[in-house]
Amino acid sequence: MRYPRYAIIPSNGRECLKLCLEAILPQVDLVFVVATDVVDLLEGGKVKVLSAIGDPQNISSWWNYGLDQAEMWASVHRPGPRIPVSGDPKFDVAVLNDDAIVPEGWFDAVSGTMRQMGVAAGCSGAHGMPVLHTQNQAPPLATRMQGFAFILAGELGLRADEQFIWYCGDDDLGRQAAMAGGMVMVPGFHVNHLYPNGQVSDKLMSAIPGDMQRYVDKYGGRPW
Repeated sequence: MRYPRYAIIPSNGRECLKLCLEAILPQVDLVFVVATDVVDLLEGGKVKVLSAIGDPQNISSWWNYGLDQAEMWASVHRPGPRIPVSGDPKFDVAVLNDDAIVPEGWFDAVSGTMRQMGVAAGCSGAHGMPVLHTQNQAPPLATRMQGFAFILAGELGLRADEQFIWYCGDDDLGRQAAMAGGMVMVPGFHVNHLYPNGQVSDKLMSAIPGDMQRYVDKYGGRPW
């Protein structure tokens, strides 16, 4: 079954946002752009712009803002007749960096495997066979959840831990997903991540040691 599909993209308006949107829009029902600065983008059609201008620079909070909006949208805009149903409506939500260019078929491949296996999250990039993580431990670096492009089973209500300002939030969320049923990395479907660490300013650089220490405090060891 194909569940409603959403994507969340925090962005300060870099030119790569348009490339990101061009790649993901054909694969989802609606995109929430969390605008962290002035974004030259008209809302309409399959794009909704959420203003986070003036908020502290915290990528975990931006993800959560988008996830909250996707959850509300999925609850109100259920497909089919408006009749009572048991449990929360199921929906899939991708979280993308604005410089992540997903290939054709990426959403089908990741969400399809995620739903078939009944797990909480998924990403692409494995070699050969799908890799499944279900333990409360840091996975090997090569098979950790790709923080620049991943999908969550939205109805499970997973949220980023906002104590992680810039680093380690994706590692924490991948670990949450593993404990909530599993995180699967599917083979192939390489995502072109254009500018890794391209927005790490001096201010963010100074926050990274604190993020890492907070992760160690939470889990007893580093994620990588």
